[in-house]
Amino acid sequence: MTQILSGICSEGIMVATDSMATTFNADGRERQFTIDKLFSIGSHAFVVSGGMGISVELSRRFKQYAEKRQLVGIEKIIGAAGAYLSDQFRQAMGGISQAKGMEGQLDRIYFLVGGYSFRSQEDSYQLALWGSEEGQLPLQRIQIANSVAIPRTLAGETRLFRMCQENSSLTDLINFAREFLRKQAETNAQIGPPFWFGTVTPKGFERFEHNYGQG
Repeated sequence: MTQILSGICSEGIMVATDSMATTFNADGRERQFTIDKLFSIGSHAFVVSGGMGISVELSRRFKQYAEKRQLVGIEKIIGAAGAYLSDQFRQAMGGISQAKGMEGQLDRIYFLVGGYSFRSQEDSYQLALWGSEEGQLPLQRIQIANSVAIPRTLAGETRLFRMCQENSSLTDLINFAREFLRKQAETNAQIGPPFWFGTVTPKGFERFEHNYGQG
């Protein structure tokens, strides 16, 4: 279960995620490992994914696709994301067979794209979310405001929404996300470090790591 948090304030965009991933053997036994789920797209955008394990590979492919076609600006990236990720997910689903008894746990997939606009001063920072709850295609564009938590946890999303509405600083958003991820990791074995954070500002996308338990 990937945990993702993202929010927009006047300074830019904050995004945070954990690194824990789960796979299942043929007999249904669970195995956990860590994997990077947050990717830059060019200089001023990112994609992060959750749910089915294939989501990480599809995010990596979209990063390569967008950069190869020199999609500059979040509007062009968002405009290409839905169709491309749906097509890649359709192809990937042809080769996936779920472990017995895992239905309902591995059939969700989400992609969050965020970045900077070079042409809109009113919407300088934008987020867009696509998802599928039961493997349906095409992926559905999910309406979100200036913040989102995946999974849609009420407590986390409500607090983050309020902070963004109150125009908290990027530092405050990062500190909240760090504490939220720490608490989630303490109660859910499927969420764990290292935690990755990213920011989008006019200077570009920057990311950094925080290892839980190391201050």
